[in-house]
Amino acid sequence: MASIIPGYEYDIFISYRQKDNKYDGWVTEFIDHLKREIEATFKEDVSVYFDENPHDGLLEIHNVDKSLETKLKSVIFIPVISQTYCDPKSFAWQNEFVTFNKMAGADPIGKDIKLASGNVCSRIIPVKIHDLDASDTELIEHEIGCRLRAIEFIYSSAGVNRPLKPADNPDKNLNKTFYRDQINKVANAVKDVIYGIHPDPKKRATKSYQTGVSGYADPAIEPEREKIASGRSLSRKYILYGSLGILLIVALIVLIPKLLNKKEPVTAASDIIKKAIAVLPVSNLTGNSELQYIADVIQDEITGRLGRISGLNVRPKLSTLQFKETQESIQQISKKLSVNNMVESSIKGSEDNLQIEVRLIEAFPEEKYIWSSTFTQSWSNITDIYQKIISNVVNGTGIKLTSQEANNLAVAQKHNPDLLKACAKGSYFMNLYTPEGFEEGLKYYNQAIAIDPSDPLPYLGLALGYSNTGHVSPVASEASNRAKAYAKKALELDSTLADAHSVLATKYLYTDWNYSEAEKSLKTALRLNPSLTAVHYTYGWYLLLVNKTDEAIAEMKKAVEIDPIDPLCQGYLAWLYLSLGRHEEAIAEARKTLQIDPNYIMAYFVMGASYSEMGMHFEAIEMHKKGLSISPGYESGLGVAYARAGQKENALEVAVAMEKNLDSWYAYGLAELYAALGDKDKAIYFLEESYKRRQDFMPWLKTLSTFKILYNDPRFKDIVSRMNLPA
Repeated sequence: MASIIPGYEYDIFISYRQKDNKYDGWVTEFIDHLKREIEATFKEDVSVYFDENPHDGLLEIHNVDKSLETKLKSVIFIPVISQTYCDPKSFAWQNEFVTFNKMAGADPIGKDIKLASGNVCSRIIPVKIHDLDASDTELIEHEIGCRLRAIEFIYSSAGVNRPLKPADNPDKNLNKTFYRDQINKVANAVKDVIYGIHPDPKKRATKSYQTGVSGYADPAIEPEREKIASGRSLSRKYILYGSLGILLIVALIVLIPKLLNKKEPVTAASDIIKKAIAVLPVSNLTGNSELQYIADVIQDEITGRLGRISGLNVRPKLSTLQFKETQESIQQISKKLSVNNMVESSIKGSEDNLQIEVRLIEAFPEEKYIWSSTFTQSWSNITDIYQKIISNVVNGTGIKLTSQEANNLAVAQKHNPDLLKACAKGSYFMNLYTPEGFEEGLKYYNQAIAIDPSDPLPYLGLALGYSNTGHVSPVASEASNRAKAYAKKALELDSTLADAHSVLATKYLYTDWNYSEAEKSLKTALRLNPSLTAVHYTYGWYLLLVNKTDEAIAEMKKAVEIDPIDPLCQGYLAWLYLSLGRHEEAIAEARKTLQIDPNYIMAYFVMGASYSEMGMHFEAIEMHKKGLSISPGYESGLGVAYARAGQKENALEVAVAMEKNLDSWYAYGLAELYAALGDKDKAIYFLEESYKRRQDFMPWLKTLSTFKILYNDPRFKDIVSRMNLPA
C-alpha cells in the first residue's frame, strides 16, 4: 500500500535492531498497537513498513538492497532507540537511520516540517526503549544535528532499565508513564507531520511535489508557470551572474586578510564527538599499605592531565573510586561509567624501585589492550613517566590535540618527591570528612609548604580542602575565606591551575556575590580543564542569573555528560528546570537522578516542588515526605507544599521546627515557606537573615515563583538592590 502523500512508498518506516525483538517480541507488539492507534487517529489508511527480519547480521555488506532504498522513501522514519541501536557498524544504523537522514535532508519537503501552530516537527520520530549511555546519546545527536527528543517507552526502577510493556503499572515505574499514552503520543506525532505537510486531505491525495519547494505544484497551472519561467530565465541568468560577481568580490575582501593571518583551524563543536575515558584507581600490589599514596598520586596526575584535553571527557576520580578492588569485568565497569576507553594501572616494588604497569583498554565490541607498558622508576623521578603515558593515551584514542594543548602537555612538571608524598597524605586525610581527618591533613600540607614554599601544590590542596570539607574544620565559619586565600596563593605561583580558579569561582559566586569575577574565573577554569564538572554546573547557575537559559541548560548537561553517574550533576539539571518553570522536564530529570541513587533527597525535593507548582498537591506532599524519610534537609519544600494545598496548620508546624535550627540554610527556606503562607513580614525577616549569613541561595531569589508575592514590596526591592545582581 502506497503512502497517502504522493511520491512516497510508505507513510512510516520502522527501524530497529533484531536483538530488541528476539527476547519478547516487543517491537512487533509495539507496531501492532501503533497500527490500531493510527486507525483511530486518521481518516485515511496509513501505510507502515516493518521488516520482521532486519539485516542485523550483515555488518560487512556495503551495497544496500535497492528494494530497501525504495522503502526508505517514506514520509516518516521511526527508529526504535535501544542500548544496541546506536552502533555505527549495524545495518539498521548505517543503512537505515543514516541513509534516511541523508535522504530526508535532500528531500524537497525537507527533514523538518513546519506545523500550523508554528512549531517545527522532524520527520524522524525516535522511540526510546532504554536510557542510553552518554556516548550513545552524543552519537545520535551528532548524526541528527540536534538534541535527541524521543517518545520514551522505558520502565525504570532501581537497577532496572527495560522497554515499557502494556501491562506495566505506572505507579511502580519511576517514569510514571502509561503504555497507551505513549502509543497515542507516537500516533499524534505522525499525524502532526503528515497534516503539517499539507492540512487539506483532498490536496494530500491529488497534488504532487514541486522540487525544491516545501509545498505542492498544481497541475492545472503548471503550463502557465512554465511560460512565466521561460520569460524570466534570461533576466534571471544575468542577475545571477551579477550577484555571483558581487559575492566573489566581497568574499575576496573578507577572506584574503584572514588567509594572510591564518591561525589554527577551529572545528565546530557539532563536528566533534568527544571521547569519554576513565582512569581507574591504581592497584597497589606492593604489599605495603603505606605506599597507597603513590597509587593515589598516579591516578590524580593522569586524570588531571587528560582533563586538560578538550577532545576528551574524563570521568572524575570520585566516580571511579567505587571500582577500587572491584570484581566486575572491564565491560561491566565501562557500561556503568558510559565509556569505551579506560586506563588501568598497578604498582609493584618499593618506593626506590617501582614497577608501574599502565594499560589503555578498549571495552567494546570486545575487550582488548590498545597500549600497554611497564615503567621502572623511583618515587623521586615519578614525574618523568607522565608525558609518555599521556602521549600513548592520546595516540591510542585517536584524539587530536590543539597546538596549545600539545605545548602544555610537553612541559615537564617537577616537584619535590617528599612534598608530593605530604600532599597526597594531606588530601587523603582531609577527604575523610571528619574533624580529626581535617586536622591531620592540615599537618601534612603544612609539612609540604615547609619543604618548598614556592611550590603551588600544597596551597592548592588547602584551597580544595577548606572549600570541600571546611565545614568540619576548627574554623568552619572562616573556611570560605581561607579557601579563597589559598587559591589566590596557588595562582600566584602557577596561574594554570584550573582547580584553583574553580575554588575562586565558587566563592565569588555563592558567598562574595562578585559576579564579574566569578564569570572570569569560571571561563578560565573551563579553558584550562574542560572536564571539571563543578565548573560546568557552577557556570550553569551563573548563566541562569544573567538570563542565558539555553546556555545554562547546556552547561548543566555538559556536567552530566562528563560524569553521568554523579547524582549531584543530574540533580542540578533537574533543579535548573524547576527554576525555569519547566516542571515536567524537572520531574523527568529528577527521576533519572533516582536511577543513579534511589535515596538522593534532592531529587525528591525537585519532584515535590514541581508537583506543587503544577497544583498536584497530594503528589507534592507525598514526594517531600518520601525524601525526608530518607534524610532531613529539605523541610521547607514540605512546608511550601502544605501551604499551597491550604493546610496552613501543617505548614506552620514545619516552620516552627525549622526555626529551631537556623544554623543550617533554613533561614532561606523559612523565607520561602512564609511567602507561600502569605506572611510577607516573616518572609522578609528571614530573607534578611539569609542575607546576613550570605547563604548561597540568595542570588537566585528572583527565580522562585514563591517570592513573586514580595516583588513589589520595598523591603524586597532593597534586598535585591544590595545583592548587586548582574544585569
